Amino acid sequence: MNLGERLTRLRKCKGLSQEQLAEEFNLTRQTISKWELNQSAPDIDSLIKLSDYFGVTTDYLIKGEWPNVVSRSDIEFSQSNISACVEVPANRNNLHKGYFYLGIVTMSVCLIGIIAFVVCSALNPWTAMIGNRTYDGLLGFLIGTKTLWFFIILSVLFFCGGLSTAYGIVKSLDTKK
Repeated sequence: MNLGERLTRLRKCKGLSQEQLAEEFNLTRQTISKWELNQSAPDIDSLIKLSDYFGVTTDYLIKGEWPNVVSRSDIEFSQSNISACVEVPANRNNLHKGYFYLGIVTMSVCLIGIIAFVVCSALNPWTAMIGNRTYDGLLGFLIGTKTLWFFIILSVLFFCGGLSTAYGIVKSLDTKK
C-alpha cells in the first residue's frame, strides 16, 4: 500500500469526500485527488497536519510502518475511530515477546550459576569466621571463597529476569484486548 492508498483509506474511514478533506486543509479537491493517485505528494507541513488530523504517525503515512517504539496510545484512535482503518503490523507483539524471552534466558543462566554455587558448597564445605560469628554451608562457602558478591549479582539478575518475563506476559495479554 502506498501513500495515496493510505490517504484514501483514512479519508473514507472518516466518511469524508475529497472536497471535504480539501476544505479542512484549505486546499483544492484536485490536490487531494493527485495525492491519492500518487501523481504528487504532500509537503512536510501537510504530512504533519494530515498525521495529526487522522491520528496516525508520519511514518505510517509515508512508509506504511509504525516506528520501532510505539506506545499503546499511538495505536488507539478512540476519538476518530480510525483504528479499524489502519493496519497495525502483527510484529508489534514481538517487542513483548522479546521481554519474555530475555527474562527466561536471564533467569535460566542465573539459575544455573546459583545451582553451581549450591553444588560446590555441598561438595566442598567451608567454614568462615567473621569476628566471633561462624558461617558454614552455602554462606560459609561464599564468604570463604570471596564469591558472595557474584552470588548476589546472580540473585539480583534472576529477580530482574523474572520481572522482565512477567512484563512480557502482562503486555502480551494487554495487547490482545
